[in-house]
Amino acid sequence: MTNEELPASYDPQRVEASRYAWWEQKRLFHEEPDPARPPFVLAMPPPNVTGRAHLGHGSTYTPMDILTRYHRMLGDNADWIPGTDHAAIATESVLVRELAKSGESRESLGRERYLERAWEWANEYGGTIEGQFRTLGFGPDWDRSRFTMDEGLSAAVCSAFVRLYREGLIYRGKRLIHWDPKSQTTLSDAEIDREDCDATLWFVRYRTLAGGDGLVVATTRPETMLGDVAIAVHPEDARYAALVGIKVVMPLTARAIPVIADDAVDPSFGTGAVKVTPAHDAVDYEIGRRHDLAMPSIFDIHARISGAEIDVGPYLGLDRYVARERILADLRTSGALLEERPHRMAIARSERSGEVVEPMLSLQWFVKMESLAKPALAAYREGRLRFVPERYGRTYEQWLEQIRDWNVSRQVWWGHQLPVWYTPEGAIVVAHDEGEARAIARREHGDAPLTRDPDTLDTWFSSGLWPFSILGWPASTPELDHWYPTSVLITGGEIIFLWVARMVMMGLHLLDRLPFPTVFVTPLVFDSQGRKMSKSLGNAIDPMDLVVKYGADAFRVGILRQMRLEGQEIRFQESRCEEARNFNSKIWNALRYARALPEGLPGAMQLPAPAARTLADRWIVARLRATIERTSALFDAFDFGNAVETLWRFIWYELCDWYIEATKMPDARASRASVLSYVLNASMRLLHPIAPFISEEVWQALPHDGESIVTAAWPDAFECADDSKAIAEFEALQRCIERLRNDRVTYGLPPRGSTNVRIPKNLPEELRALVLHFGVAAGIASDPVDGDAIEALDAVSLEAPRELMSERYRREVERLLGEVARSEKKLANEAFVARAAAEVVSAERAKLDGYRNDLRRAREALAAMEADL
Repeated sequence: MTNEELPASYDPQRVEASRYAWWEQKRLFHEEPDPARPPFVLAMPPPNVTGRAHLGHGSTYTPMDILTRYHRMLGDNADWIPGTDHAAIATESVLVRELAKSGESRESLGRERYLERAWEWANEYGGTIEGQFRTLGFGPDWDRSRFTMDEGLSAAVCSAFVRLYREGLIYRGKRLIHWDPKSQTTLSDAEIDREDCDATLWFVRYRTLAGGDGLVVATTRPETMLGDVAIAVHPEDARYAALVGIKVVMPLTARAIPVIADDAVDPSFGTGAVKVTPAHDAVDYEIGRRHDLAMPSIFDIHARISGAEIDVGPYLGLDRYVARERILADLRTSGALLEERPHRMAIARSERSGEVVEPMLSLQWFVKMESLAKPALAAYREGRLRFVPERYGRTYEQWLEQIRDWNVSRQVWWGHQLPVWYTPEGAIVVAHDEGEARAIARREHGDAPLTRDPDTLDTWFSSGLWPFSILGWPASTPELDHWYPTSVLITGGEIIFLWVARMVMMGLHLLDRLPFPTVFVTPLVFDSQGRKMSKSLGNAIDPMDLVVKYGADAFRVGILRQMRLEGQEIRFQESRCEEARNFNSKIWNALRYARALPEGLPGAMQLPAPAARTLADRWIVARLRATIERTSALFDAFDFGNAVETLWRFIWYELCDWYIEATKMPDARASRASVLSYVLNASMRLLHPIAPFISEEVWQALPHDGESIVTAAWPDAFECADDSKAIAEFEALQRCIERLRNDRVTYGLPPRGSTNVRIPKNLPEELRALVLHFGVAAGIASDPVDGDAIEALDAVSLEAPRELMSERYRREVERLLGEVARSEKKLANEAFVARAAAEVVSAERAKLDGYRNDLRRAREALAAMEADL
C-alpha cells in the first residue's frame, strides 16, 4: 500500500468488521494444548444465551481479551474459551411471555414440545451476543465455544450430581426457599432484586390466656399471623422478662402460642416483640429450628391461603394480599390493631417476573455446603487463592463462614433435568441415565415403574463446573491435563458467592485443585451521576451504539481509561470514547507522516547503530524501553487503566508531539526513518491488546515480520538501550520549551511567531538546535553557566520585544492606579471604617499596601524599559 492508497483519516467502520473476519478466517485465536509452552487459559464467564452486550461486558470482558492477546504475544499457550449459559429462569420467562402472545403456555404444549420451542428460541437468538462480542473486538477461541446445555456439559452436570449424591452431599429435604408464585419456581439469591419501598408497620396486641394485656407485636406482614407459632423477645430485654415462658392468644384464631427469648430479636425494632412464622421468614425459620417449633405453611404455590397444615379459619383460599386486608379489617373490629405506622423496608422481587418473592417451606433438592466450604475457606486463608483488589477476599470469606445448604432444584423445564427417578413408593433412584436408573431400581426395588423428577437444576450448578467442564471433564483430555487450572478468573463482584465460591468448592472437591489461583474483580459501571443504568431512568447506554459512533477500539480505550485498580465503580463518561477516537486519529497521522518520508522506511525492526542516533533517537528508544517495562508490569498487575494511560502518554505526547517534531530537523534525516518505523511498530504491538483493530492496520502498513500483529512477538525491552543521560537531557529540553511557551503566553506573543531566545554559550550544539526548532526562535548567545547541559537548558530564557514589554507595563501601571484609587476612596469613607469588622478594614489596608508596592515596581520597570528604547 502506497501512501496515496493510505486513507487520509482512520475510519473504524471501514476497518473493523473486515479485519475481524480476516482474523477468524486465519483462525488466529485458536490454540491446541502445547506442553512445551507455559499455559495461559481463561474461561469466559458465560453470558446468557439470549443476552445482549452491555457496558459491564466492556469493563469485564475487555481485560480478558487484553490478557489473552498479551500472553499470546509473550509466546504462551494462550487460549480464551468462550461459551454461553442457558440461563434457565431468564430464558423461560421470556419464552413464556412469547407463548402467551399466541394464547399458548408451557402446560398447553407439554414438556417435549415446549423444550423443542425453547431450543428453537435459543438457536434463533443465541448468536446475538457472540456477534456483538466480535464487534467489540473480543478474540476468544470461537472453535471451542461451549453452551451449558450442550451434550458434553450436560454429561458433566449429570456426573457431578450423581457423584455428590452418592457421597451423601446432595439430599432431598423440606427447607425454606425463595418462591416465585408467578413463575412457579424456586429462585436463587442472584435471581432476586431487593428494592426499598414505602410500607406499613402494624401494631397488634396478643393477650394472655387469662385475658391480660400480654404484649404488642409490630409486623409488616399481618397475613402471616395465621402461621404464627410463637412470640419472640430478646433474652436481655427487661420489658418482657416476666412474660418469657407464658402463652398468649392469637387475636384471630384463639390459638395459644408461647413467648420465647432469642438473640435474633432486635429490641429496637417496633416494640421489641416479634411474631414467629418459621415457614415464611428466613429469620423466623432459624428461630424455629433453634427452639424446635412447628413450621406450618399457610400459602400454596400460588401464594393463596392454604389450610393444608393448620386451621386458617375464614381466610382459606384468599390471595395473600386480599387476606391481608381482610385480616386487618378483622383486627380493627376486634380492637387488637392498636397502631399503623409508615415504614420503609426492602421488598424481594423476582428479577424476571417482577413478582414479590414468598419465603416458603418446600420439599426440594439441596447440596450440603459445610464440608465443601472448609477447603475453599482454607485456600483463601492460606494464600493459595487471592483476590484483586484484596478487599473482595473478605466478601468471599464472610459468605463461606455463614454458608447454608444450597437449594439446587428449580420448577422450570428449560435446563438440566434432575437425574432422579422415583418408585411408586417414593424410593429415590439417582443415576447417569434412565438405563442405569432402571438397573439400580431392579436391583434394589424390583421391577416397579420409575417416574423422573420433572425439576431442573439451578443454573449456577452447571456454572459452578464451568472451568473444567469446558475442558472435557469428567473425561481425561489434553485440554484438562494442560489447561486446568485456568490462569485467572475475571468477573464482577456481585457474583463472588453465587459463582466464584461455588467454582472453587466444586473444583477442589471434584478435581482436588483450585480452578484458578487469582480472581480479578472488575468495577460496576454506573452513569456519570453514579446511578445504576436502566431503561426506566433513560440512562442506559448500548455499547453497540458507541461502537457505531466511535469504533470498537475507542470504546475499549474509553472505558479502560475510567478503570482504576482499587476503584469500586466506573461513572461512565462518553467523552472518553470521543477522546479515544482522537487518539486513533493521532496514531493514523503519525503513520501517514512516517510513510511519507522521502527516504522511505527500511526493513522491519532495523535500528541505526547507536553512534548514528540523534539525541531525540536515543531518548525515544529509551522511553520505549521504559514503556514496555511499565506496560508489562501493569498488565501483570491487572492495572489496565494505568496501562492505557502509560501508552496514551507515550504515543500521543512523547512519540507524536515530541519525537516526530524532532525528526523534522535537517540533521535527523539520516536516522529518523528506521527509528520511527521501529518505535511505531513496537508501539502498535504494545497497544494491540487494548486497541486491536487500529494497531493491526498500522502494523500492516509498516515494515513488519509475520502474518498478523495478533501472533507477533511482544516488544523486548532489552532490545532498547537504557540511556539515562539522553532521557535526562531531553526531559530538560522539554521543560525548557514548555517554559518558553508559557512565557509567550505571559507576554502575549503568538505561539508560532519567531522570537529571540537567550542561550548560554556552553549549551551543546545539538541541544541548541533543538531549542531553536521547538521554540521557533532565533538564538542570542549569553554568558555560559556553571554545570552541564541540563543547567544550561534551565538558563535559557525568552527575550520579549521591548516595545511589547513597555506597552505591557503601561497597562499594568494604569490598572494599579485604578486599584489604589478605589481602595483609598473606600478607606476614606468614615462610615465603612466605623461599621465594618476590624479584620475587614485591616484586610483592605493590606490590599492597598500591596497595590502601592506593585505600582512602584511597575513604574520602575517601565522607566527602565523606556530609558533603553
